[in-house]
Amino acid sequence: MTLLALLLAALAATAPLGAWGAQGHRLVALVAEGDLSASARRNVRRLLGDETMADVASWADEYLVGNNQTSYWHYVNIPPDAKSYDRDRDCPRQPGVNVGARGDIWRDCVVDRIRYNEERLADAKLDRSDRAIALKFLVHFVGDIHQPFHASAIERGGNGIVLRSFGLVNCGGTPERPTPCNLHGLWDTGLIAHVDLTDRRYLDRLETVIATKRLRSRPIASAADWAMESLTLSNAVMLPQRAEADEAYFRAHIATVDERLALGGVRLATLINRSLAVPIR
Repeated sequence: MTLLALLLAALAATAPLGAWGAQGHRLVALVAEGDLSASARRNVRRLLGDETMADVASWADEYLVGNNQTSYWHYVNIPPDAKSYDRDRDCPRQPGVNVGARGDIWRDCVVDRIRYNEERLADAKLDRSDRAIALKFLVHFVGDIHQPFHASAIERGGNGIVLRSFGLVNCGGTPERPTPCNLHGLWDTGLIAHVDLTDRRYLDRLETVIATKRLRSRPIASAADWAMESLTLSNAVMLPQRAEADEAYFRAHIATVDERLALGGVRLATLINRSLAVPIR
């Protein structure tokens, strides 16, 4: 257990993973669950059994232990001055796979892996267990791509930007090896935690955002479009090294956090509804 704890701490300190943290991912899933069609809801139950989408929302982060190659699937590194998503520039090929080769159909970034898992979820020829895994990945990755810093190439999605977060210098790790607070972690967990609401009350808050901003009427767009939205936002909320993330920063940007959580849930529901329209036998 000590070795596992050290491994997880090391991953948290070095890899741009776990967008939104556990509560953020649950909230994206809870929004989506409320928007599922009757058919999709039945099919989700067939795939997940007694678990809900909120229950499995962080499964993809837990899956990383022993499966580190999937770490690349959680984000995409887009240059800050990019005007559009460029798959050849932004989404790495799988190791040992040449451009245009048979294995180059899917690459290792969140944009491709959302499409990959959506396709697998919809594939009635796949075993039910494989479709369940695709659903778990999809729930998580749609949340990931809506966290602004999961699309930024700056300092590993902000992981390398050390700051003071609401007066704290260290935001995790162990007493022997503390993890300095960083900009990515602030957006993963710090801003949401500072709201200090239960899932139920935060979900009510997000439903108000959805209704007020008419998020359900927005075009679904594509995963590449979602990534570019996140890039634009990450540029707008960027902080320099050793900056102070305080109440003023929180008040300025928490509405952006709420909208991204809400929009991620609405869009996730759309993907699942169209992937699980046909009953699973």
